[in-house]
Amino acid sequence: MSPHEERQGDPGQPQEQHRELTVGQLLAQVCRLTGHHLRTHMEKLGLHRGQGFALIHLWHNDGVPQRDLAEAMHIRPASATNMLQRMERDGWIERKRDDEDQRVVRVFITAKAKNLRDQAETVFAQMEDELNAVYTKEEQKTLRSLLMKLHDRFADQAGPHTQHGVFFERDSDRHRRHRKEEA
Repeated sequence: MSPHEERQGDPGQPQEQHRELTVGQLLAQVCRLTGHHLRTHMEKLGLHRGQGFALIHLWHNDGVPQRDLAEAMHIRPASATNMLQRMERDGWIERKRDDEDQRVVRVFITAKAKNLRDQAETVFAQMEDELNAVYTKEEQKTLRSLLMKLHDRFADQAGPHTQHGVFFERDSDRHRRHRKEEA
């Protein structure tokens, strides 16, 4: 038996040292481990911590206000500013003042970011495949349902702006964009 097989044990049973952890502790560890794994893959594409998620949101919502991007990513506006400055420096995004409201800074993806989309989506799909390989189809369905239940609970407690998440466009921005397209 290899050291990996010995350490891993029966995939259906938790390792001995993990039996005493609470659900919250396990969830925190799994989030940290999967986040590290994903960051490793994203860094190979030239993206740093959080930038892949920012690009995903922007691929679906190009031109979103910077404040809304921070809210969708569940990060402080100052953290978003730092990340976006780096992304702008590296040529992934451009930030521009809104034509109608100069207080609003909108974030747009560049051609460089558009060209990276297929590679990044492949990385996310591979990660999804790795996660799903651990579970049966029924377990995947159950896990997704349980995680969505947790997400909704915490998003409700955090406030209405967090419910949009990284992949959703705010209604106000969709309407504003459609008005501009119609003009």
